[in-house]
Amino acid sequence: MLKIGFILLLSTALVLSNTAKSSAGCGDGKVRGVNLGGWLVLEPWITPKFFEEVNDGGDKIVDEYTYAQYLDPAVYKERMVKHWDTFYTKEEFAKLAASGIEILRIPIAYWYWDVIEGEPFPQPNMDDMDPESPLFYLRRALGWMEEYGLKASFDLHTGPESQNGYDNSGRRGEIHWVDGSYPGNRMNLDRTVSIVDQYAQTIRNWVDSGVISIDTVYGIGILNEPHVCGGWNFDGVLWPACIDDFYPKAHDAVRKHFSGEEAKVVVDVAGRALSDFDGQLTGGDVDIDAHNYQCFGGYWNEVALSADGWGTHISASCQIQNDLATSSLPVWVGEFSLAVTECQKYLSGGYQVEYHPPDSPDYLCDYYNSDFSTYSEQYKDFLKQFFLAQIDSFESAAGWVFWTAKTEDHCAPEWDYLFLLENGIVPADLCNRDTVC
Repeated sequence: MLKIGFILLLSTALVLSNTAKSSAGCGDGKVRGVNLGGWLVLEPWITPKFFEEVNDGGDKIVDEYTYAQYLDPAVYKERMVKHWDTFYTKEEFAKLAASGIEILRIPIAYWYWDVIEGEPFPQPNMDDMDPESPLFYLRRALGWMEEYGLKASFDLHTGPESQNGYDNSGRRGEIHWVDGSYPGNRMNLDRTVSIVDQYAQTIRNWVDSGVISIDTVYGIGILNEPHVCGGWNFDGVLWPACIDDFYPKAHDAVRKHFSGEEAKVVVDVAGRALSDFDGQLTGGDVDIDAHNYQCFGGYWNEVALSADGWGTHISASCQIQNDLATSSLPVWVGEFSLAVTECQKYLSGGYQVEYHPPDSPDYLCDYYNSDFSTYSEQYKDFLKQFFLAQIDSFESAAGWVFWTAKTEDHCAPEWDYLFLLENGIVPADLCNRDTVC
C-alpha cells in the first residue's frame, strides 16, 4: 500500500512538473518573447556604464572587439564573467514567464566557438561547467528556462569581420563578412557556416545529455541582420551570397543536429521584401525574423516632431499586418521597441564621448529622455497603446519578440521590457489583454 501510494505521489508530482513546464505562453501557437540583449553580446547603449568605466573619458572601446582588444586580458575576463553572472537573474525569467512570455531570443557571439589568429578574443572555453566560460552561464539560463517552461530561440548575432558594421555585430565599422571580393573571398561566409554547425552541436549535446529537454529549444538563428545581403551596402549585389549560398548551407548545418520537428531554422529578413523569399527555403521548417522599428532615420524623427506623431505611429503599427500577410513563410518580428526617436544615448552610431543623435535635435531629446519620472501620463498612455497596436499586427502573423528584456539600471525605458512590465506599460497578462487595431 505504501509502495502504491508512493507511485501515485510520484506520478502526481511528474504531472504537476510537466504542467508547470508547459505553463509559459498562451497556448495558441503564437511567438511572444523578449530578447536577452546586451548579455552574451555587448551593446554600449544597453550597458553604457559598462563601457564608460573602461574608457576613461575617451571613446576607444566602442564594441566587444575593442573591449577585448584594449583591456588587459585578466581585466577583460573578470569584467565579462561578472557581467554574464549578474545581468539576468532567475527571478526575472520567472516574471517574464508569469506574464505570458514564452520565447527568449538569445543573441550569442561567434568567438565563443571560434577564434582565429589576429582576433583579440580569448580562445574558446568549451567547458560548460567552468564559471569562467560563457557557456556555463548560457547553460544555467537554459536550466532556468526549462524550469519555467520558456523556450529558447538562439541567434548568432555576430559574424566574423562584421555582417552589418554595427556594434551589435561585435565589431563596429567596415563590413567584411562578405564584401566586393566575394565570391573569390568566401572565408568568413564558410567560417560562419562552420560556427553555426558548432553551436548547434553544443545545443544538441545539452539536449542529449538531459541538461534541457527538446521542448526548451524553439529555433536556431543562423545570423542576425546581415545587411550586406539586403542592399544596405554594395547595392544589393551580394543578395545571392545569402539566399543561394550562406542560407542553404547554414540551414543544412542546423539540420545535421536538429530535425524540422525539433527546431526551426530562423533566417533574418536582412532588409529584403518578404516576397523575396517566395519559393526559397521551402520545407516548412524555416521561420523568417523581420525586425521593425519606428525610431531610426529622418522620417520617424520628423514624425516625432509633428502634431499628431503618436497617431501616426498607431496607424502605422496597425498597417504592418498587411505587409506580414504577404509572406509565404511563417514570419515573426524578432526586434521592435517603444522608442520613437534616436535619443537614447549611444543608440544610433554607437559609443562616442558626446552623443548627438544623427536625426533627433537636442530639443526633441529634452522631451524623449531616459528619465521615466518625467514622462507625462499622456505619453505613458501612448506607450501602452503603441505596444498593443504593434503586437496586434505581429500576432496576425507568427508573433513577436521585444528588444530587449532589460537595460543597465533601466537606462532606456522604451527598450526595457521588464521595466515596462513593472510600471504597467505592457500587460501583466499577455493572454488576456486589450487590442487597438
